[in-house]
Amino acid sequence: MQPIEFHHTSEEEIEKLASAFCDQHGDEANGIIPDEEYDKLFDHLAATLRKHATFTESSLDADAAFSGYRYVDQIPWITIVPRKAAGPSVALAAALEAVSAAHRPLAVSFDFASGALLVLPPNRVYTTFAASILAPIVESSSQPSHS
Repeated sequence: MQPIEFHHTSEEEIEKLASAFCDQHGDEANGIIPDEEYDKLFDHLAATLRKHATFTESSLDADAAFSGYRYVDQIPWITIVPRKAAGPSVALAAALEAVSAAHRPLAVSFDFASGALLVLPPNRVYTTFAASILAPIVESSSQPSHS
């Protein structure tokens, strides 16, 4: 696996980075991609999340570790809401796998109550969490850099 490029940053900066990613990798104005492309990315991410924890598209399944909603802006940046026992290190592992194996550039973010996490290809991580929270993934890949 390619080393992880770790950046400790603010939630505002994460939002800016993800928006810029969409502008760069979208097919139309505002980063929009065709519905079929978005569905393929969403299905890929959902399947990858399910390898690491439980995932639901329904707000009714309160026991799922992660939830996401397909019917939002059709952009190559998908935000997932962690619930219950889904910690940042599990989210990071799933996102790194999903981003690296996607059929087109994909950004994945997680909106935790206690912080934020964004993964961009190739293995670029932007987060409000300390590297120690994301261990052992960050530690096993490389020494984190701070920017």
